[in-house]
Amino acid sequence: MFDFLFPSHAFGSQTLRLVAEAQQGGGDVFDIARCCREIEEGDTESWEREWVALAERIEGLAREALADGRNTTATKYFFHANQYWRMADVFLGEDRAADRAERFSRAQACFREAARLHSPRIEVIEVACGAETYDGYFCHPVDPAPGAKWPAVFFIGGADAYAEEIYFSGRQMLERGIAMLLVDTPGRGSSMYLKGIPTRPDYEVPGMAAIDWLAARKEVDAGRIGLMGISMAGYYAPRVAAFDERVKALVAWCGCYSLLDDIYLFYDGLKPTLRRLLGGVTHEQALELLKAYTMEGLAGNIACPTLINHPRPDRLMDVRGAERLFAEIGAADKTLKIYDDPKLGGIAHCAHDAWAHNVPLMLDWLEARL
Repeated sequence: MFDFLFPSHAFGSQTLRLVAEAQQGGGDVFDIARCCREIEEGDTESWEREWVALAERIEGLAREALADGRNTTATKYFFHANQYWRMADVFLGEDRAADRAERFSRAQACFREAARLHSPRIEVIEVACGAETYDGYFCHPVDPAPGAKWPAVFFIGGADAYAEEIYFSGRQMLERGIAMLLVDTPGRGSSMYLKGIPTRPDYEVPGMAAIDWLAARKEVDAGRIGLMGISMAGYYAPRVAAFDERVKALVAWCGCYSLLDDIYLFYDGLKPTLRRLLGGVTHEQALELLKAYTMEGLAGNIACPTLINHPRPDRLMDVRGAERLFAEIGAADKTLKIYDDPKLGGIAHCAHDAWAHNVPLMLDWLEARL
């Protein structure tokens, strides 16, 4: 079985990400380990086969529990099955668009079954942006103070992260009384898989539309809105914050100055993903299009308190991009947390190997500012 706790291969890295999220209800570590035991490292066919089998089995258990009225058990299984369906499409080839859409639809359906049963509420919502409409969720905080308006965070996922997945990355903020907005903005989740909406360099446009939606909610304190972006959204979120003064605190869970330099030219494994998110373009077209995905001349406009955390040996995103972004951010209150000690963890992409330490660090920082 490949190593997913201290991974040296993409199979292990993707599984480590799931294991981190499993700590927040996004799967079961033992089911995950048993699944991985049947997968040969590097064999994408066995990867797909085993994750599909696990997803089908757990979804079946969820539906049995639901039919029996065991709603708490059904909720748990639906959340797990959602994540396993996501894992089944991670290494699909560029010619498998129909399979990607089918796997995404299964994952989304499972998540929405869980959301319907869940307390506190997870609302299925839509955000309008020009002629486009983005799907998402508004997650209510746990035990908010009666009569008080809620602080809220708009949380954006990265290259291949969609709203249903990053719920498990961000749900701990709900326990701190902070509401969470998750939206499949361009190039992500349902916008990409089902609607064919590619990513765009001016992410402030869909980002500000999402913040418009959040600020209009009667339960939300519009003066306490935060913004968080994970992985490649370490570009998306700072881009939004550079244009929207309503953002009172920004967290870049990995920092990115230039998608071209810091991701596309840095890590070959993500090149097919980025070409797909750009709309199915060629390598030559990607090189040209990605020039616009930069914080150059914009980072200085970020005036709100900002936290960036990034691993020093990150294989997927160049830490130099995080450092450059941090250096140019105009905010007086800014912090750069670099993880560079293997003994302490945090050196995996997004610090997935230090979940118990990195997430509280970010949420403590957010609480102090919201």
